[in-house]
Amino acid sequence: MNPQIIYLSCIVVIGLVLGRFIFYKIRSLQTERIDRLKRQKNPGSIPPVSENKNIQKQQIKRTEKRFSISRWTIVMTLLFIGLGLASIPFVKHISPSLIPVVMGVLSVIVGIAAKPFIENMICGQVLCYSKLARIGDTALVDDAYGVIEDVTLTHCIIKRWDSLRYVVPNSSMMTKEFVNYSLHDNDRWVIVEFWIDYASDMDEVEEAAIKTPLSSKYFSNKDEPKFWVIETDKSAVKCMITAWATSPAEGWMLGHDIRKQLVKTIQTRNIKTHTHRHESRFSPDEEPTSAPRPV
Repeated sequence: MNPQIIYLSCIVVIGLVLGRFIFYKIRSLQTERIDRLKRQKNPGSIPPVSENKNIQKQQIKRTEKRFSISRWTIVMTLLFIGLGLASIPFVKHISPSLIPVVMGVLSVIVGIAAKPFIENMICGQVLCYSKLARIGDTALVDDAYGVIEDVTLTHCIIKRWDSLRYVVPNSSMMTKEFVNYSLHDNDRWVIVEFWIDYASDMDEVEEAAIKTPLSSKYFSNKDEPKFWVIETDKSAVKCMITAWATSPAEGWMLGHDIRKQLVKTIQTRNIKTHTHRHESRFSPDEEPTSAPRPV
């Protein structure tokens, strides 16, 4: 049998086996990501609203689209590699002096024109298949706090809490530091700080503070609320309440409920809070200047 035919057949078989294995892994990862989005109670970083189901469906569609693009990218890559390997037996028919020229021209074109695109595309694939940044994760990139809405071939799109879109190149997402609130779980630790006067009863303040998260429907039973005195200033005492929520969105609402209930409790129990007081005093040797009398 012709050796060239055997060589081409081996390339086709290896390509099919390798492609089937890669597609199986992609399909498993896609199923895992979609199941995670379906289990997410309140997707996104914005306060929970009635459109949560629609947000969830959009995130699932974007995830499916992202993996579909990845499959096509892998198909085209395997095709080009296969064509390159298949053309090796025919290289001997090309003039040896022409090969370096063609390779040099192609290297310059790819190196100058396609470098940013290829760099962002490779980084996008790494982000897609790793757990660093996934569609539906709540993240803080630079000063933009929001949910990762989409990961395209070249850019990550972050939907901020005010619905503005923050676009970041995939290469920047791989090199810069960012906070991913959904990396391992969606639980959010909510912290509320407030000041009270030294004349207040600390036991009463602690009792009232610990009860404030319990009245919120966004409070999680993962752990009991905690109360700490974190600072003693010359004019007031700084206190802190901590409680758990099941997602960043519910954490935002839990913080709102804690502050609102805390203000009501302080008003009801007449707990003295920190206020700035200005008092003017005169020394015994000094008398206040009387105001001029009208003529």
